[in-house]
Amino acid sequence: MSSHTLEGKKKTQNGVKRLMFTVLSILLEVVFLVGIFKGLNEYAVVIDNMTRIFAVILVLKIYGRNETSSMKTPWIILILTLPILGVALYFLIGLNGGTWKMRMRYKKIDEKLLPLLPENKEVLQCLNASDPKAGNVSNYIERNACYPVYQNTDVIYFDEAVKGLEAQLADLAKAEQFIFMEYHAIEDEYAWSRIQTVLEERVKAGVEVRVFYDDMGSIGFVNLSFARKLEAKGIACRVFNPLLPGLNMFLNNRDHRKITVVDGKVGYTGGYNLANEYFNYTHPYGEWKDTGIRLEGDAVASLTAAFLEMWESSGKTSAGVDVLDIEAQKKYLADLIRYHELDLEPEWGALTKSRASRMIDQIILAHGRMEKRQRTEKK
Repeated sequence: MSSHTLEGKKKTQNGVKRLMFTVLSILLEVVFLVGIFKGLNEYAVVIDNMTRIFAVILVLKIYGRNETSSMKTPWIILILTLPILGVALYFLIGLNGGTWKMRMRYKKIDEKLLPLLPENKEVLQCLNASDPKAGNVSNYIERNACYPVYQNTDVIYFDEAVKGLEAQLADLAKAEQFIFMEYHAIEDEYAWSRIQTVLEERVKAGVEVRVFYDDMGSIGFVNLSFARKLEAKGIACRVFNPLLPGLNMFLNNRDHRKITVVDGKVGYTGGYNLANEYFNYTHPYGEWKDTGIRLEGDAVASLTAAFLEMWESSGKTSAGVDVLDIEAQKKYLADLIRYHELDLEPEWGALTKSRASRMIDQIILAHGRMEKRQRTEKK
């Protein structure tokens, strides 16, 4: 849909109006809070002394928390320098209930979802031995985010976003089981129309398609009817953290991921969103330079898990229903789980052509053994 058409202009106007209305609502709430604080001026001395005492206690509590210094130090400096403002902001932002609730929701999901990923301890040990710096980074990611390091994955680098888009379209057209797409910004224009055409064809072929986007990132590109339009085409769609009027600090939490997963075997990620400007179809900021990568192999499992984490966290569940039906998610990681059930002899280190060939032979032989075993069981 061209932005020069009446519908395109209306769509952009709707997004801007939503944003302006939300900002105005927040400003009105801020003015209301300022009015309350001004009304307490006659008790300023008592409030100041009590706040300073409480500030010291709060600083000690923050200092003792199990967080990085980059998270704690700004709050400590602010509270000690401006006790009243610091304490107020900490309770308003630092202890925001919406953020805490979402963290708890993510925790429940991750406790069930992430154990489906392989530990790959042998791969990590080999990486630590061959490249300690890379090993340290992988150790940190595995320890703090629970995502493992992988081998057996082909990587293609795209030095221009449009090259990634063309490859992406080709892989999307080959999807047989499912397609997951998660982006910070989607623009309902030429680039997206090409993708949507392929998605609609895959839906008709029986492929499950899910699209997930950030409301703030896309607010100038799509209106509220975009998700409903996709749903009408058979494409499941969810919106992350919809922008609503009111002073809610969780609105500052946005989804900046750019992920596409095809059948759990091929994945795309990088810096480009699905908007015309990223592919230089339009030039609102001059020539745009962005990059991306294509993954094929074991590592795609982490992209799949990352998508499922956000998708499930943004879904509405009935009271008493488990936040994540883990058995229903296993099918999206089935290929990886099956490969790890094969008793393959690992080949660690840099893969030469001969080593890669031997690994492929092992996989083929293992598949042959498994298929033969399955045929025997059926008989």
